[in-house]
Amino acid sequence: MKSLKRQTILIILILITLLSIFQWNKAPENRVLSNGTRLEWTPCWFQLPFLPLSKSINCAYLFPSNKKQPIQLPVVVIKNRFWNHQSGPILYLSGGPGYPTGLQQDDIEFWLTWLEFNNWPHDLVLFDPRGTGLSQPQPQCSEIMSLNIELLGQSLTLKEELSLTTATVEQCYRRLRDSGIELSAYTTTNNSRDVGDLMTALGGTDWNLYGVSYGTRLALSVMRDYPERLRSVILDSVYPPEVNELLETPFVYDNALATLFKGCQTDEECHSSFPNLELSFQKLLKQLHQAPIELMISRPDSEQPLNVIINDYRFIDIVFQALYRWDFIAILPIAIESAQRGDYKPLTPLIEDYVAWLVDTDFNDAVFFSVECHDSFPETTQESFIAQVARFPRIKAYVENAWNYNLCHIWKVNYASPNFRKPVTSRIPTLLLSGEYDPVTPQIWAKNAAKHLVQGHFFVFPGIGHGVIDSDSCASELALTFLKYPQKRPYHDCLSELSGSEFVLEDE
Repeated sequence: MKSLKRQTILIILILITLLSIFQWNKAPENRVLSNGTRLEWTPCWFQLPFLPLSKSINCAYLFPSNKKQPIQLPVVVIKNRFWNHQSGPILYLSGGPGYPTGLQQDDIEFWLTWLEFNNWPHDLVLFDPRGTGLSQPQPQCSEIMSLNIELLGQSLTLKEELSLTTATVEQCYRRLRDSGIELSAYTTTNNSRDVGDLMTALGGTDWNLYGVSYGTRLALSVMRDYPERLRSVILDSVYPPEVNELLETPFVYDNALATLFKGCQTDEECHSSFPNLELSFQKLLKQLHQAPIELMISRPDSEQPLNVIINDYRFIDIVFQALYRWDFIAILPIAIESAQRGDYKPLTPLIEDYVAWLVDTDFNDAVFFSVECHDSFPETTQESFIAQVARFPRIKAYVENAWNYNLCHIWKVNYASPNFRKPVTSRIPTLLLSGEYDPVTPQIWAKNAAKHLVQGHFFVFPGIGHGVIDSDSCASELALTFLKYPQKRPYHDCLSELSGSEFVLEDE
């Protein structure tokens, strides 16, 4: 009799489990919102990888209401562990503006691995913002990509290069405008509306946003526009809407270099090996200005040989780009010192990374210009810019032309409202993460943004550049703690073990 009862209980448990799995994997229903936006589920456009019973993947397209120009945004929902599932999905907001989220075959494999590594027990919602990745339509500036490759092999003055770039951007703008592309559709304001519609269509009022770089600006905009739908927000490498990108350019470049020089100076071994790093850097700039060097590298997108001319202003951009990555931060001092002595071997991987960034076909320049120019400050004056440049003499020669060659003078789109450019105030629990060496979104921006967030928790990670969670496992652990208990200030034991960059002291 007892054996029969056990069998009956076991059968019931199996049926409940199977029913739960069926319900978990059941195809969701299409939605049409009151504003006309549609969410339509579809078979995934990629081959579904082998999935354990704990996960499922559904795909859809979001069709924002837009009378002038139909828009289609791909959406992927990865459901996670129904027996250890936390409420509230995580919605990932990608950087750029102009970078895709990554929704193709290899990308989905990455996201599954990423979920497993971070161990965040939430559903993960991914989508490509307007004009990026697999979204449609896609205004493209192929002219800029071609110009970037041509310029790498030319020795021009900074003004000559800026002039050619400006003319090429204007050519792309006119071509897209004349072809009927509505460039004012690609803005942070519209991206925020798309996120709001996506959350509404998928349902729920306990969403967790995870934004990286430009995605943090978008996340902050969503916090202001749709606070009632949010449970928590993670801002990684923070780019707040109140930042005046043009006026901040001199500070951003100077701060990136100052942080590098200070980092080496305060590190006993680095300072002992490179006691005059900034002086060597300045000497190298003079050398490259007077006599640019030529190096042959393999083109990253084709492995074909590519001749690259390195002059002073291009070298600054190479250093700036290298500061994005924690592993390149470690070799920057020896790369600078060696190059100043005529040895360019340690510099080569940094140049290759810089070139890979320039020829990255995933990045959409047209979307970048449209979003940035929409968000810009039209009331900025030339006098205020000149005054800002004067504050940073170390970098003056390389940024003083930014006003005359400001591409937003060409790329005409609708401006965001004045309220958009004000700091976001909110009581939503928010985790703000910054890398110590981040060149493009310096930590002061996150620190200032946190002042307006009642439950904002700000952390700086030493030795890290841009994109903290994907650079330091402690940041991922901290985020997991925050997601579990967003109403509390997060803490993890790993924070006490953080250390700065381990600089490479000799060429290996």
